[in-house]
Amino acid sequence: MAVEILGNKEGRLEQRLVKQLKEAGLNEITWISPDALEVHDGWREDGSAIWRAQYEYYNQILPIVCIHTYFYNFAQTMEKYGPQDIKWKVWAPSPAVCSKVIAVAIKDDVIQEVLFSGGCDGNSKCMDLLLRGMSVQMTKHWFSNITCGGKGTSCGRELAMGL
Repeated sequence: MAVEILGNKEGRLEQRLVKQLKEAGLNEITWISPDALEVHDGWREDGSAIWRAQYEYYNQILPIVCIHTYFYNFAQTMEKYGPQDIKWKVWAPSPAVCSKVIAVAIKDDVIQEVLFSGGCDGNSKCMDLLLRGMSVQMTKHWFSNITCGGKGTSCGRELAMGL
């Protein structure tokens, strides 16, 4: 079955999606760049309007996946094609932080995986490793008061607030 992904091939969310789709036996993957959909002051007429509608519907949180004419956001794709006992929560944090999207996999109130799209690469990888196996409540407790610079918030605090 063919899969089309609207997003950045190098993005953390997109890479995680590809891994899960391949594990589910979906290997025929085509990439569509969000930049390629735009021309001049509008969108192309060759079906791109559908992608634009989905892009706007999902609040511009990439990636968007099209599998056999059905569109899914990141969480929907992971829940449909990933392990059924893991639930994904995905949100856009405050514009004050570097990360643009936070995605968390949760099983029985325990964090299984954390993905930050955008922001500090090393910090994002460290947070994922440190938080795996931690309860949602403990994460909220430890991270809810962390700030970054003079912003009054941080990626960690945005994670705690989103949970």
